[in-house]
Amino acid sequence: MIKSSKSIRQRPLLDAIRAIVIGSVAGALVCAVLLSILALVFVSAEHIPQGILSPLVIAVSVLSAFAAGYIAARISKKRGLLFGAAAGILLFALFLFSGLTMSNKSAEPAQCGIRLLVMVLSGSIGGVLSVSKKTKLKTKAKHK
Repeated sequence: MIKSSKSIRQRPLLDAIRAIVIGSVAGALVCAVLLSILALVFVSAEHIPQGILSPLVIAVSVLSAFAAGYIAARISKKRGLLFGAAAGILLFALFLFSGLTMSNKSAEPAQCGIRLLVMVLSGSIGGVLSVSKKTKLKTKAKHK
């Protein structure tokens, strides 16, 4: 059976979407693990300064987006910057919509903008590092 040219062209798009979705889900799992660890720390602590909560949320978001971008680019094996940024955006959207459904107040635009920016940047960095790691290994193997 011969595949049509239309199905051949759509396959890379489906592979890209699959990589981005899997990366974002993996980033959400990393976020859940990090938040669980922080919850254990907070329960065992006697006093938690309120000023530390916002930076911790940003730090967890950055690490989660980095993992999402890294995994998305690792699956796709190409275009690390693009796939990492897309995974960071999708993860941000998941966090934003889940936060809006669980809270009765609206999100602050400034904090949302900062969170979006750092998640896209960290997802992009994760994607670039994932793809460049592969090429560094190939380069070392060629020189031996």
